[in-house]
Amino acid sequence: MREVISQMKKSTIAKLLAEEDISVVHKKTRTASFDVKKRELVLPIFKTEISNDVYDMFVCHEVGHSLWTPLDMLEKVHKEGIDKSVVNVIEDARIEAMIQNRYPGSRKNFTQGYKELLQRDFFGIKNKDLSKLNIIDKINIYFKTGLDVGFTVEEKLLADKVAKCKTADDVIKLAIEISGYHKKKTEEEKKKELKVNVPNNAPKQEESESSESDSGSSNDAEDDVQDSSGDDMQDGQDDQADTGGHPKQEDKKEDGQVGREGAGLGAKGDLVSHTDAAYQSAMDGHNDYKAKDRTYVNIPKKTDLSKLMVPYKTMLSDLKEHYKKDPDAVNDYFNTEYIKLVNDNKKVVQYMVKEFEMKKQADLYKRATVSKTGVLNMSKLHTYKYNDDLFAKMTTIPGATNHGMVMYVDWSGSMADNMEFTMKQLFNLIWFCNRTKIPFQVIAFSDREHRISNRYGESNHNKYQQDIVLGDMCIEELKLIELFSSNMNKQEQEEQMKNCMKMYHQWTSYHQSRFNDNYATLYDLSYVKEEYNLGGTPLNHALICAADVVENFQKQTKVQKTNVIFLTDGDSHSCEHVYDYPREEYKDQTVQPISIPYDHDIVYADKKRMVKAMSVDGMYSYRGGQTKVLLDMLKKQLPTVNIVGFFVEGRGRHGRVDVNTICRKMGWSRGRDEQKILDAQKKLKKDKVLVCTTQGYDEFYILPRGPLGATEDEVLTIKEGAKSNQIAKAFMKSSGAKTVNRQLLNKFIGMVA
Repeated sequence: MREVISQMKKSTIAKLLAEEDISVVHKKTRTASFDVKKRELVLPIFKTEISNDVYDMFVCHEVGHSLWTPLDMLEKVHKEGIDKSVVNVIEDARIEAMIQNRYPGSRKNFTQGYKELLQRDFFGIKNKDLSKLNIIDKINIYFKTGLDVGFTVEEKLLADKVAKCKTADDVIKLAIEISGYHKKKTEEEKKKELKVNVPNNAPKQEESESSESDSGSSNDAEDDVQDSSGDDMQDGQDDQADTGGHPKQEDKKEDGQVGREGAGLGAKGDLVSHTDAAYQSAMDGHNDYKAKDRTYVNIPKKTDLSKLMVPYKTMLSDLKEHYKKDPDAVNDYFNTEYIKLVNDNKKVVQYMVKEFEMKKQADLYKRATVSKTGVLNMSKLHTYKYNDDLFAKMTTIPGATNHGMVMYVDWSGSMADNMEFTMKQLFNLIWFCNRTKIPFQVIAFSDREHRISNRYGESNHNKYQQDIVLGDMCIEELKLIELFSSNMNKQEQEEQMKNCMKMYHQWTSYHQSRFNDNYATLYDLSYVKEEYNLGGTPLNHALICAADVVENFQKQTKVQKTNVIFLTDGDSHSCEHVYDYPREEYKDQTVQPISIPYDHDIVYADKKRMVKAMSVDGMYSYRGGQTKVLLDMLKKQLPTVNIVGFFVEGRGRHGRVDVNTICRKMGWSRGRDEQKILDAQKKLKKDKVLVCTTQGYDEFYILPRGPLGATEDEVLTIKEGAKSNQIAKAFMKSSGAKTVNRQLLNKFIGMVA
């Protein structure tokens, strides 16, 4: 986690230096580079943590390439046939001088960074005579470390020209000149060696000598290359050992990437920088090739909520039109059911409102402060001989915090049998918020009839809900429906509750059963309108844009403390698409939704709020694991918000919590944690709730649905001939059960009291 935070800071530094929106990313690559297409500064994944100076030096170096190294430089170098390492050395010297001149504060990073690399022998010059290095190696060491490398007069003139390079063309011209100087010098040295080795009485064969000289020079150059490749072979063997026995492959840089290997494209010349090769080899030794590669994705900076969310007024209008042809008998049935539901819950809600007010007042007094007023208390004046505290005191009671609630409801097909229980819990919470003047918003999340479900073909009448931005997560599969809001008037709220009752009567198998006494009446009820029917579970998609939704709610309601509640009955779908360029073999190179590789770690970044989170389980993090990471992200995005999860579980007609669910959510094993499981089952039976701490929420509660079609009247049982005290006890038990059964309301009161 420290690494992720550090990278966000370095991204900010890189943006400031480059004066544009670029990002620092770590990927499974051999060397640092700059992706011009994506505007990404790519650094390798290191085995061990590197110092800030070295890290900042890498960042500044690659920013220099992004600013001043042109892409066509690669082709020019290739045509000239110069070894890429020669151009690398000179171009590095040019861009590093330019970045240090523009940002003088970076000079310390370069000085300390190269000093550290020198101590680690990154350039392979330990215990070597620097004066015997070739010209390009001397230039490399001199400009990077400042060491005295023993330049000759001619070499010093060439080094001075390196310092005067202003453009990429200057670099290429000088690379040609330095390569020519090296070749000429090598040929002269070979001729001297031949003259020394030829005997005095040897026959003069000028043509033969000339031929042998040329051949010798060529062979010697080949020997240099072989020596270099021999070193590289040894380095490759070391790297092979570091990577678990697999030979390391060279990076295949995409078009538009420049970096330390960016120049030359493998062209070979007589002059080669061995110190540059040693540096690459040392970098290889510090890179973590066993690490998984990473994909970097962004939380969309701005989501158009008007496209993403269906307002409650639109839903009311749609359903009014949809249900207008239903028989009067159907409407009468739901009017009666609604009144009964209100009456069944009225006293309990009133009781809990009173409990809430008492808890709130108790908490205020608990947080009250007592302070001296500075005024003498005359009633204590006579105690001045033995009492130092003679001043009157004042008790200050702090004002209550203004709370609000945003609730997300899982609108998926698996909620069908759980929706009646969920809606009744929700209605209690809404009535409570009405009584206590707590602002609220209830939002259903689904993928039914989402924006891209029919984007192909003539039926495409929906627009994209988000701007297509390179690197952003794709949330087009998400659809939000505003079910309830504190902005509703009483009539709108009542009508919407009846709409929800009609829908869950269609979804719940009990109400569709012929054993239901009202089966004939409900038979004529119109089925749920397609746009509002149950679909999938895009919880992770909802989490990605939750910060925008909550901040919009806070802006409208002016609440001080927001409680965000997620009510689901299963794991989320994976959110696995990011807007990116397709692979090069595809003709269409426009930015589009691309699947994230299954074996990559995923780094999520919110550039607007400057926070990051990383998933380290690859594809396995896409459901529950991805949800935990996105919840962690949401906590960073909204640090003052309380995030609570309610998991509704109901299997079979009795609606009990399955043992496998308990183990999965609590992180237990059926064989190892048998007693814990038994204790949890007892608690669920008694308290109707199980507290879980392993799911990424601030608080997470598992709720049993209970039997299908059960009513709370069934809780009150009075035996025939019961005495008055037994009847009173039964009523007390029934009242207590009604309170316990409303766990959603119970827990919410605990949050806001």
